[in-house]
Amino acid sequence: MSTSIFTIKEHTVPCSHIRQYNRGTLSGKEERLRLAVKQYIPHDNPNPQEGDITILGAHANGFPKELYEPLWDALHARLSSQGIKIRSIWIADAAWQGYSSVLNEDLLGNDPYWTDHARDLFLLVNHFPSEFQRPIIGIGHSMGGHNLTNLSLIHPRLFHTLILLDPIIARVPGVGNFLPARASAVRRDIWPSRASAATSFSKSKFYQAWDPRVLERWIEHGLRDLPTRLYPDASSPSLVRGRIEGAVPVTLRTTKHNEVFSFLRPNLPSPSHPDPGRRPNPRTHPDIDTRLDPPATPFYRPEPSETFHRLPFVRPTVLYIFGETSEVSTPLLRADKMAVTGTGPGGNGGVKTGGTKEVSVDCGHLVAMERVEECAGHAAEWLGKEVGRWRREEGEWEAEIRGTVEGERQALGKEVLRVLGGEWMGKMLKGAKM
Repeated sequence: MSTSIFTIKEHTVPCSHIRQYNRGTLSGKEERLRLAVKQYIPHDNPNPQEGDITILGAHANGFPKELYEPLWDALHARLSSQGIKIRSIWIADAAWQGYSSVLNEDLLGNDPYWTDHARDLFLLVNHFPSEFQRPIIGIGHSMGGHNLTNLSLIHPRLFHTLILLDPIIARVPGVGNFLPARASAVRRDIWPSRASAATSFSKSKFYQAWDPRVLERWIEHGLRDLPTRLYPDASSPSLVRGRIEGAVPVTLRTTKHNEVFSFLRPNLPSPSHPDPGRRPNPRTHPDIDTRLDPPATPFYRPEPSETFHRLPFVRPTVLYIFGETSEVSTPLLRADKMAVTGTGPGGNGGVKTGGTKEVSVDCGHLVAMERVEECAGHAAEWLGKEVGRWRREEGEWEAEIRGTVEGERQALGKEVLRVLGGEWMGKMLKGAKM
């Protein structure tokens, strides 16, 4: 259990100020949303030292942050056996999901943007500067992997390495979100009690594939008691089927509506824009790629392809952990990411230099729910090498600093002045004329 390994602190911090989409807030104005954050501090490292790692996690759509606690437990055990100590692990529910969505339920609209969470996490890091000490490791699943990738693009030096668990990043927006969205839109979301919900889940093949520790946390944290803003009348017989006397009905903590909003964004025809895939409304849908075939209507999701085209510029090293049978990580989609990640100016060098690597586990998209120990094993093996690299590089930086006096580090060096005053400029100008 996480509490036997970690001291768990809870924080509430502000989100970034202006959301990507106007309807991301109920009023369409700049409401101040908040993040529900958890920090996991290992009992065996009460006085962390320089070089102990900080982990920033990010969750998948519809799954609260607590579902990753078994992964943190397993990773802690494996890293400890390698002599690698964790300073702390941080993870926040996206503003429209999990406990954050409860904090914000009077303010949320119906149009979330995934990358807003990357901006919120950037604010979180800067809210606790003394806690977020390098090396910082990003571990994100699905939408969370996408969001940490974007955070690394906002600040390329922030992360030393990224571990991306079946991330939703693709060259072309696919239909992978559509079937889950349709299923979520009509799913049951009210049960007469938490116990009856647990019984229902235990009979589902979907949940039977999960690690029991993850399912336990889903029952505890994936549900909340009625009434809620969405369902204010908990006593309505038509609302709660099979009511149990004396029991408190429960619903999903992340509403099915917020889950579906995250799967797809409507781009429906209107009288003013009857062909929104080819001629979208630039005010409401400025991010439509009109070159797509089929066109991005009636639904689309812009973030996965936006991020794919920026993968060459990812600076931290990347370990992809794919689900072998995942619909969002088919062989072609995996090859696409492996071919470009880190290969551009400022990138990690890509596969050729060892900056990008892939492994796979025998399951579908829910790698963090179904293959906890395997994911922890791959992550720990990767981090063993990456922490060693960080120590070597930090040693080189420190040696360079020791080799110069403080004043020289705040002024132009002699060699820079010599080259600047030499023939360099003339050669440059001559080359430019040619």
